[in-house]
Amino acid sequence: MDIGLREWLIIIGIIVIAGILFDGWRRMSGKGKLKFRLDNSLSGQSDEGGSSELLGPSRVIDPREPSFDDDEKEAPRSNGRSRKRREEPVAEEVMVGDPEPELSALDVEDDLPTRGRGKNRKEMREKAAEPAVSEAAPKERKELPPVEEVLVINVISRDESGFRGPALLQNILESGLRFGDMDIFHRHESMSGNGEVLFSMANAVRPGTFDLDAIDDFRTPAVSFFLGLPGPRHPKQAFEVMVAAARKLASELNGELKDEQRSVMTAQTIEHYRQRIIDFERKSLTQKR
Repeated sequence: MDIGLREWLIIIGIIVIAGILFDGWRRMSGKGKLKFRLDNSLSGQSDEGGSSELLGPSRVIDPREPSFDDDEKEAPRSNGRSRKRREEPVAEEVMVGDPEPELSALDVEDDLPTRGRGKNRKEMREKAAEPAVSEAAPKERKELPPVEEVLVINVISRDESGFRGPALLQNILESGLRFGDMDIFHRHESMSGNGEVLFSMANAVRPGTFDLDAIDDFRTPAVSFFLGLPGPRHPKQAFEVMVAAARKLASELNGELKDEQRSVMTAQTIEHYRQRIIDFERKSLTQKR
C-alpha cells in the first residue's frame, strides 16, 4: 500500500522519540556506575585512615580578647589611604587655627635685663636657636615661589631706650618664634619650631638682623612682623597668629602697633589686611583656572 507524507512523519517522529529515550537511559545508567566507583574509592580511603586534606577535622581557633599588639601587627596591611587618614589628625594638632594658651599676657619686670645674665640667658639663646639646626638640612628646604605681596605689622617702642634684648627675646619665645634663616625670627606651624614658616620678625633697624651672642646688650626702637603671599597654606590663620604675637609684644613691652606706612594700626587696618588676603586668594584661584 502507498504510504503518504503524514504516515512518514509519524514514523520518523516515533523513531526520534525512541532514540531520545534510549540516549537518556544510557546516560543515567552511566552516572550510577560513576557514583558507585567514587563511593567505593572514598570509602576505601576512609577505612585506611584517609587523607587529612579531604576528611580532616575542622580547626578550632581559640577566641582571644583584642589587644593593641594585634592592631600593631595588622597596621602594615592597611593601604596608603588609611595610613594617610591616621596621620591627618596629627597634622591638625599643629594647625595655626588652634588656640594658643601660651600667648596669654605675662608680667615682664623692667629690671629683667639686669637679672639672670648667666644660665637663664644661655638657655634662652639655645632655645631660640634650636630650629636653626633642623632648618640647615638641605633636603628639607623647599624652593618657595616669589613673594607677590607682604603684610607688615610694626611694633614701635614707646620708651626712648627701645626694646631691651633679653625682654624681647623672652617675649617672642613665648609666642613661638625661633631664631633661624637670615638671622631673624620665624614662627612655624608648631610652637616647637617645626613645620612651615607662617610669618617672621625682623629688626626694624638695618640690616634687620639679630645677634643672639650680644642679646644682653641689644636694644632696638622697633621690630617688624611680616607675612608673605604666597606663603603659608592657611594665610588667614597665620595672619591671626601674627596679630596675636604683635599685640602681646606691644602690651607687655610698652609698644605700639603700626602698619607698613608707620601709621597707627586700628581695627579697620587689621580688617583691611584680612581683605587683602581674601583678594589674593581669589586672584590665585582665578589664575589657576
